[in-house]
Amino acid sequence: MSQVRASPAALTGPAPGARELRRWIRRRRAAAGASLSAETVYVVALTLAITVAMAGPHLQRLLRPVRPVAGTDRWAVLALLAVAVVGLLVVLRRLGPLVLRRDDLGWLLPTPVPRRGLLLPALGRVLVGAATVGAVVALAGVAQLATRSTATATGGWWATTGAAGGVLLALLAVAAQRHAGWGRRLDRVPVVLLPLFGAVALADPSHRVPGVPAPALGPLALAVLLAAVVATAVTVRALETFPDTPLHDPSRLVGSHLDAAYATEPSFLPDLWERRYWRGRPLRSRSLSRRFPAPIQHDLRILVRKRRRLGWLALATVAPAVVAGGPGPLVAAAVVVGGSVAAGTTLDATRRDAVQPALLRLLGLTGRRVLAARIVAPAVLSSAWCALAATLLAATGDLPPGPWWAFGLALGPTVAVTALRRARSGLVDTALPLVDTPAGTFAPGPLIWLLAGVDQLVFAVPALAGLGGVWAPTWTLVAVQAGLSAAGLAAWLLLWTDRRRPAV
Repeated sequence: MSQVRASPAALTGPAPGARELRRWIRRRRAAAGASLSAETVYVVALTLAITVAMAGPHLQRLLRPVRPVAGTDRWAVLALLAVAVVGLLVVLRRLGPLVLRRDDLGWLLPTPVPRRGLLLPALGRVLVGAATVGAVVALAGVAQLATRSTATATGGWWATTGAAGGVLLALLAVAAQRHAGWGRRLDRVPVVLLPLFGAVALADPSHRVPGVPAPALGPLALAVLLAAVVATAVTVRALETFPDTPLHDPSRLVGSHLDAAYATEPSFLPDLWERRYWRGRPLRSRSLSRRFPAPIQHDLRILVRKRRRLGWLALATVAPAVVAGGPGPLVAAAVVVGGSVAAGTTLDATRRDAVQPALLRLLGLTGRRVLAARIVAPAVLSSAWCALAATLLAATGDLPPGPWWAFGLALGPTVAVTALRRARSGLVDTALPLVDTPAGTFAPGPLIWLLAGVDQLVFAVPALAGLGGVWAPTWTLVAVQAGLSAAGLAAWLLLWTDRRRPAV
């Protein structure tokens, strides 16, 4: 194989910039062989076209109903739009947002190339993504709230405002990434805003939803756009002195997620998230009491150390009430997903027990005793979350009167078992035979891993049907749901564990 070498003039000339280095690397890769084949481009384009053709009409009917929403639903839509904006800020903060590819991080970042040219492509990707999300959120709000006689220019002005607002949020996240102390203060903003959005979602329908007068919409969009342009210019100029340290952790995190997507092996991501959560947090050791099993005390210590997450979970109980105007299955799914997230607060320890059981073996605990102890904290958290969410849902939605809080309490253990089985699912089984379908052949391992524990929800049919609007809850149905949850928990403990074998 012939090798392409750099000329001596290129080595003795002035120091190249980041653009020249990237162009040089692309040329060497092209000389070694094409990295992107025509078949890959065709498959990706065909997949996107089929997805748009299948999901496009459904999304259009969901985002743009025949009539604009009215009454309490208008406040709920307004709250959802605000939550989407804050969610964009949270996602940007969790992603970095400035990230480099790991080859750039390892080879180009330490070199004496201009820092602005190295980081400018990353900043461009962030700004384009944030502007797209902002424009989509703004257009979704116009489609939901505006009258059908609204002029097309109004939608354009709102799209411009949303795109410029997304750019400003992205630049705010970039500034927070550069200054860690200021970024920690910025992270407290969602904690303050989310309760306000919950109050907006539950507002009195007699109050009129505020709007922007049509004559003022154009100047507002131009002002936001001008602010975004000025802030972008200032940020680009400041990239030359951007420090190295804030770039390493986000770049490795995004690279690990891309590896999981490429290898179809997402099972190591929870461990990555756990290590990232506890990194740099001061921890103190305390002796355990002999009154309770060690796994229960361990879970209680985790709850004490995750007080902030418990606050987030308490605020998230408003989510099912916000989507109460949607289809019944959506409301039931919101309650189940929220309960699973609440139960997952302590399930990192369960996942570690399955991977590294040496400590539990030293304690002399069997697998059944360990799982019976590990399910206590998730069951309590899930039951409390489902009960509170169902209570708020009944108080603000169109559900018939009944003991919804008891329904939530009875549903909690089943959701907790589902989350625990999900946490113990382990690695993706790549040894399973391929499945032939009319659309092609696929490996069932990732799908089975993704749906692990979902079959446990068969013990939650009464509660899910009630949350979906099939029937109103009665104390008889609550007793049936409680019995099914107890039966599902007992069956799981008896069939999936062995009381004689040590913890594995």
